[in-house]
Amino acid sequence: MPDIFRFWAQVEPAERVHPADKAVLSRVNHGFDLKCLPGCFWGPLRTAPVVLLYLSPGWSERTLKEAKSKLCQEREMRVRRGRELMDAHGSGVRWLSERTKCFDLDWHQIRSKMAVLNIGGYHSKTFADAPLLAALPSSRASVGWAQDVLFPQAIAGEKVVICLRAARFWGLKTGEKVGKSLFAPHVTRGGHMKHGKMRDQIIRAVRAAVGRRT
Repeated sequence: MPDIFRFWAQVEPAERVHPADKAVLSRVNHGFDLKCLPGCFWGPLRTAPVVLLYLSPGWSERTLKEAKSKLCQEREMRVRRGRELMDAHGSGVRWLSERTKCFDLDWHQIRSKMAVLNIGGYHSKTFADAPLLAALPSSRASVGWAQDVLFPQAIAGEKVVICLRAARFWGLKTGEKVGKSLFAPHVTRGGHMKHGKMRDQIIRAVRAAVGRRT
């Protein structure tokens, strides 16, 4: 399985499609907006003690505008190296803040201690291309890297990994914890954890991972 960071390093700053995905996306109908910059993760994925798993990045007018900015293109190149902190003013700040509110962390802690990993690397207004993900090399790279590298780290307790969308696509079972800190809680369609014992356990694990006392 290819290293996810080397895999995404193959994308040039202004490219909208990963070279490995071009053949598939050129011959099938899909709902991805290829005017946006591609990328399957956000935040310091190499070092973050907490990683949130989702299915695919969303879409906004701001995401589209950012794709035209050279500064944003350069920032996205840094993001793909896996060490860049989350942008404090990016298009996904509000979205992520809403989903991490339960952890009672400030944005500095979130942007420096958390990362988001998606299966899909392309933005869409209404995601309806789940069956296509299995055909995209970039999506297979996400799942493969997660299963080969990230999940063993979580099982050993080295990281806290929380699946907040599409557990089956990641090879996980909803409602189960694997090892010390690989969680697949019950969630809403929007990617919020439902209340329950596992949610409480996850909150404690996240706070401990970022250096806060429960």
